[in-house]
This record gives sequence, C-alpha cells and structure tokens, in this order.
Amino acid sequence: MRVLIVCDFFLKYASAQIEALSDAGLAVALLCRTHAGEFGGDKRERRELLDRVGAAGACVFEVPGRFRSLSAVPSLLPIRQHVHRWEPDLVHAHDNYDPRLLLLTRGFPLALTIHDPTPHPGAHALVGLRMRTREAWIRRASELVVHGDRLRDALLAVGGARRIAVVSHGATVLSVPLPIPEEPAVLFFGRLEAYKGLSVLVSAMHIVWQGRPDVRLIVAGAGPEAHRLPADPRIELHDSYIPEADVDALFARASLAVLPYTEASQSGAGLEALRRGVPIVVSNVGSLPDLINDSSLVVAPGDPAALASALSRCLDHDAEFRRAVLANTRERFSWPATVAPTLDVYKRVLKDSGQGTESTNDAGHSRTRVRSST
Repeated sequence: MRVLIVCDFFLKYASAQIEALSDAGLAVALLCRTHAGEFGGDKRERRELLDRVGAAGACVFEVPGRFRSLSAVPSLLPIRQHVHRWEPDLVHAHDNYDPRLLLLTRGFPLALTIHDPTPHPGAHALVGLRMRTREAWIRRASELVVHGDRLRDALLAVGGARRIAVVSHGATVLSVPLPIPEEPAVLFFGRLEAYKGLSVLVSAMHIVWQGRPDVRLIVAGAGPEAHRLPADPRIELHDSYIPEADVDALFARASLAVLPYTEASQSGAGLEALRRGVPIVVSNVGSLPDLINDSSLVVAPGDPAALASALSRCLDHDAEFRRAVLANTRERFSWPATVAPTLDVYKRVLKDSGQGTESTNDAGHSRTRVRSST
C-alpha cells in the first residue's frame, strides 16, 4: 500500500507516523509546506527531521511560500506531477487550511485526522478561505480520525453524522523510564496559552508549597501567558521554543508533569512525558483522562485544591510506578499499537473508493493494491 501523508503543522507527528508505517511495510511519502513555524523558526532542526523521514525511505514533496502568495503558484504543477508519478493509493491528511495541499491531493481517496474538533478558547476563528478549505477537506474525506472517544462525540456534535474512527495519538516510547530526579519538580511543558490553566497551576503550587517548600515549578514553552507567571524563586520559566535536542534534559528534571487545562482535545505534551515514564496529572477535559489509567491523577478543571492534592500524592512515587506508566503508554500509545487501527481505516477508505482489490503476495498474506487515476 502506498500512502501519502499530508500536513502543514503537525510535521513532527507526521514524521513519526511515517516511520511507523514504513516499519509496518507500507510505502509512504510526505507532502508538506516549507515553513519552520513548528520549530520556532529553526530551519536546521526542520531539515534534520526531514532527513530522518528520507532515511526511513519516504519521498518528500514540499510546497513553498505562503498559501495566498501568487509566487508559489508556478511550483504547484510540477509538485502535482511528482505526486501522481509516485502514485499513492490514498492520502492521509492532518487537519490544515492550505488550499494548495487540498488541490495537490485531489482525486485520491482520503482519510483526514482532525486533531482539534473545535477551536481552543482564544484561537483565531476560522473564516473565509481557511474555513472553506477545512470544510472541503472534511467533505472529501471518506473517514475522519480523532484521538479519543470524547473528541469523536465533539466532532459529531458540530459536524453531523459521519464515519469517525478513534485512533490513539502515537508516541515513540523509551525502553526504560527516565530515573526519578533527586530534586522534586513539577513540569509544565508546551505552548503557554490561556486555556491551559497556568493560573490554576500557580494557585495549586502555593498550596503544595505549604507542605513541600522544596518543590520547583518548571514552566517551559513560548506563548502569551508567560507574563502572568509571578516572579517567584521557586518558579523556573523557559519562555521560548524548546529545541528537540533539549527536551530529554528537561523531562529528566521532572518528578511529574501536569496538564491543568480548562479545555482540551488531546495532548502531545502529555505524551512527551508518558513516553519517558514520567507520570502526569491532568484535568478532566477533552480526552486527557484517556492518557492515564489512574483516576486519582485526574482532577476537575479550575480546582487548585484538587490539583494540589493530586500533585502532592504523586510527587514521591517510586521506580515501579514509572515502569507501570511506561508499560501502559507502550501498550496503548506506542506507534506499533496505533498502526493496526490506522491500517483498518485505510482499508475502509480504499473499499469506499471502489479502487481496492485483494491480492495475495508470495507469503500468502492478503494485501490491498490500487492505483489512483490522474
């Protein structure tokens, strides 16, 4: 099966997905834009990631420029020709608003992953061309994919009756958990947005500090809420994009991570902790509770006292607890665990397109093979 993965943002996620699908025996290519917005503007880090994608055997097609810029138009025809020569059986796109990506994939069976069924509070409303492009992606898709049951329900509520598959957010899981740090610290990692509950976390930490004054709060990530953090020697702020090369060292200092969100869909930041065996405390919003199997670490949103209690209970966990966190993450969220349900989505999409045929390879295994028309 030949699958073209398409994204604008979510390039880090898509690249790991490509490696997993390649490991499962699929031929995979990537269609993306050339900007480095997801990398804090660091083009070198972006290029290193694309080099790894290429090393996994994937072709990479890049669309330059801004989607409203006429200067990018001449490049579209050769890119579309390259895509058609590669002959994908289907396209798996990640939610985006670029009409050029929509145009370049026209005519191929489509699965669409929607990471956020509804906009986060404070996000710019989708209007005009962006809204029309998103609606066109959804209309074209044979099947939509989300990362949790609650997200499926939210999408059904706003989009009507559609076929929606739930496939867990994938993660590259370490073989052993990071060791517990000597100095206790709570880590908040990711974009500093209003809906992520930083003010709730600060209030909770003041309660934690009444009994545990030795605990540090580490806040790492760029965003508009950074200015709301008080000047406090117990709070360590890294108000900038965190390069991938520095992320391991950051989580190595974390006793636990926290997602005190007041609204959410899923959380790649949470899985960055879990895939390293670092436990997390989460609010009961969106599909965040799906990340863990310990209900005592799920608290009501906007409740500093409940959050403080959960943080205090989890601070002094042992190595066995970390091993259990890692085992649960590997079973439910590792890329190998997500490949089988993803392939089920692909088979349904191909069946819907009427282009799939069943054949048998030399090993006697059934496989789907199609060619899209140009």
